[in-house]
Amino acid sequence: MTIHLPEDLESVIRAAVHSGRYASVNDAVTQAVRLLLRQQTPPAQKPLTEQELEQKLIESGFLASVPPPRNAATPAWSFDPVTIEGEPLSETVIRERR
Repeated sequence: MTIHLPEDLESVIRAAVHSGRYASVNDAVTQAVRLLLRQQTPPAQKPLTEQELEQKLIESGFLASVPPPRNAATPAWSFDPVTIEGEPLSETVIRERR
């Protein structure tokens, strides 16, 4: 590809190469184009709120519904502990590693 630049831009690129900042004219122009593309990329979207995220997850099918938020009035998980007989797992692991 051949690119024709105005003399002032061409001299800026040659000076950058001559100073050792870039290995070649191609490297300097490549970097310039990358900077241009980065500048033209649209800004990132604002982060979603928790409600917006939940709505998108429901719409996409990842969630069927959103559970109600927990508060002090909502009881904690109710479960009955399971009684385990025999040696505790941690003791078994330590014994087997010896």
